[in-house]
Amino acid sequence: MDRQRMALIYEDYAETVTRAAWHYTGSLHSAQDCAEEAFLRLMKQEDMEDAHILPWLIRTAVNVAKDTLKAHEHSRTVPLDELSCAVTDDELTLSERAAMRAMLSLDERYRLPLYLHLAQGYTIIETARLLGKGMNTTASLIRRGKKLLQKAYEKEGF
Repeated sequence: MDRQRMALIYEDYAETVTRAAWHYTGSLHSAQDCAEEAFLRLMKQEDMEDAHILPWLIRTAVNVAKDTLKAHEHSRTVPLDELSCAVTDDELTLSERAAMRAMLSLDERYRLPLYLHLAQGYTIIETARLLGKGMNTTASLIRRGKKLLQKAYEKEGF
């Protein structure tokens, strides 16, 4: 893939891919590493249609994140409370911090579909395509995730 096209792709998708990886790693730095790895792997691809690039990048970044978590699973574990504080930015409002903690408290299978649907504005069909899952499965994950997110957010005091 040529450099100019790769630069445009990176500019368009870097934030989305990083955020998708963040929902698995819980760490901005780890998510950035996973996203960079996905973009490096994309550079090695010979030819890919534009419509397939974002789903491919998200899937690759998520797979890299999962592999990273597996590698570190036995060496170090961090309680979720510490993890949510570690990714909290000082500039975030109290409600944004509560929302982040609520999102991190969800099981990982709900986090990415919710992020893509709620934060990125993808439809259920688009989210299903990005995740490589069926539409009904994705809709169920989003519906259940919203309920769990609401409970977690209320638990945070909001």
